[in-house]
Amino acid sequence: MASVPLKITVLGSGTSMGVPTLGCPCRVCGSNDPHDKRLRPSLLISRDGQHVVIDTTPDFRQQALRVGLDRLDAILLTHGHADHILGFDDIRPFNLRQRAALPVYSNEETFRIIRRVFAYVFDDKPTLSTVPSVKLIVANSPVELLGIPFIPVPMLHGDMEVLGFRFGRAAYLTDFSTVPDSSMALLQDLDELVLDALRDTPHPMHQTVDQALALIQQLKPRRAWFTHIAHDLPHAETNERLRQMGFPHVQLAYDGLQFEVQPDAVDVASREQREAPSRVTLVEDPSSRRLATFTSSQAWASRYATYGHASVLAIGNFDGIHLGHQAILRATVERAQALNAISTVLTFDPSPRKVLRPESAPLRLSTIAQRMEWFNALGIEAAVVLPFTLDLARLSPEEFVEQILVRDLRVKAVLVGENFHFGHKQAGNVKLLKELGAKSGFEVVIISPVEYHGEVVSSTIIRREIAEGDVSHAGRLLGRPFALTGDVVVGTGTGHKFTFPTLNLAAEQELLPARGVYITRTVLDGEKCSHRSVTNIGVRPTFNGSSLSVETHLLNFQPETTPKRIEVRFWERLREEKKFNGPEELRAQIASDIARANQFFSRLRRSRSLRNASVSASRS
Repeated sequence: MASVPLKITVLGSGTSMGVPTLGCPCRVCGSNDPHDKRLRPSLLISRDGQHVVIDTTPDFRQQALRVGLDRLDAILLTHGHADHILGFDDIRPFNLRQRAALPVYSNEETFRIIRRVFAYVFDDKPTLSTVPSVKLIVANSPVELLGIPFIPVPMLHGDMEVLGFRFGRAAYLTDFSTVPDSSMALLQDLDELVLDALRDTPHPMHQTVDQALALIQQLKPRRAWFTHIAHDLPHAETNERLRQMGFPHVQLAYDGLQFEVQPDAVDVASREQREAPSRVTLVEDPSSRRLATFTSSQAWASRYATYGHASVLAIGNFDGIHLGHQAILRATVERAQALNAISTVLTFDPSPRKVLRPESAPLRLSTIAQRMEWFNALGIEAAVVLPFTLDLARLSPEEFVEQILVRDLRVKAVLVGENFHFGHKQAGNVKLLKELGAKSGFEVVIISPVEYHGEVVSSTIIRREIAEGDVSHAGRLLGRPFALTGDVVVGTGTGHKFTFPTLNLAAEQELLPARGVYITRTVLDGEKCSHRSVTNIGVRPTFNGSSLSVETHLLNFQPETTPKRIEVRFWERLREEKKFNGPEELRAQIASDIARANQFFSRLRRSRSLRNASVSASRS
């Protein structure tokens, strides 16, 4: 691939309002010259069947259709202004066709804007429609795309930090007013330079024609193209003016302009950066992809079956997603990869027992949101959360398989546990499922129960342990600490007044641990790291309380503002709740609880350090 040149296509060369500008009677906006028709500024770089786009403008869909773009491998964003990002939602067809999240490279400021403008992409809420699936990657240094390094070039757009990009012997610098000296070194020895030249009259955030020409004289590229062009500059006239000024190698770019550049950059600075390892900061886990969620099998079909995709399916309630569930889900992901299918979970809300036999339905360990998060973490691509209704319950096993599994979900394989039952009155079992699979052409894989220290892992046992307060044992069976999530609500103020300040959690889970005091870790809304904490579940008997509450005290940390939501992870129970003789006695006990919690975490840290040291020694 080393000798394959880069193909550059200018998707748009206009300013933020485009040319023609709405309602403008000027001669450029009314021009019949197709070169004076300018969409918002964007660039396509292609090589060996792969494509990278710089900026997803409001015109991105039109631009992609015009050039027949059928694949997209990465997106580079120069900054977060509307004329450069508002086509972000139009990347969805590439997600669907390529079945992968797209890497998006830019700086932190741009990603803050992206998360705000396109909040629905990042809020992890189930949706009936598709949303873009992306990995946001902060580009602090060169990143390899199309087999070559793409070098970010920091610039200023007024007082806003923006990025240009160098790729091989070409560079693209749109929307800037200043190029710092440190970035000038990245722009030496160019064959092609595409740069901002808005108009002749000054603008506080853009280059004028004269300023752009001065920069070209400094950098001395073989050829230069102006972009982000306002309706002040008629194409043919401006090019002739540039020729007469002694710049025959400088022209206005135009929509659809194409040229090729060599991929190798020969200047010393670029070579050193190319040979250095690429250091990028992942804003989101690189192994994670956004889980697609649906509330009907037909919705799954409209997204995937339309493009010829089939599924490998795990079916179950998956309450808590314990070690046994995880075995089924990991096997589903592996089987889907082997069969080139969509790894999918089919689950139900509410649980079938809550609809059919509500008096005996168990309290649920987890919320739908938690399950979606854990499905995603295990690599599942899609989840169908069927509303469990009496109509659904009346489907016979044969109808359930034919209508949902075969017709809609196009199953290639179904993975279930040994005790799986389905259909009206739970008449279907794994034996019948295998028979129906043989008739309909899909494989049935039965996953054996998982045992932990001789005990079969089940949601029933985990519920019992949590209800009795043995959160340590429950965590071992879950494969992670049991967690409560929910909003922070206003408490009675007792903690702040008499003992220690607490965050009061309105738990979303149906099942709470037994009343008592627990060693926990708490994650605040908007953060990824957890904080040491002690949590009390009870009725505050010392103060004659009557309502059950979940109160968490953060150790060695106090947030500046009260978070809206928290997650509390339960590690170990310290003691039962008890009534004390007064606030002083209670305060002393809480201080003792805090000391024991800190000792627990210190032991845990030492244990992990010793284990890591042992592993390192064995490897060496």
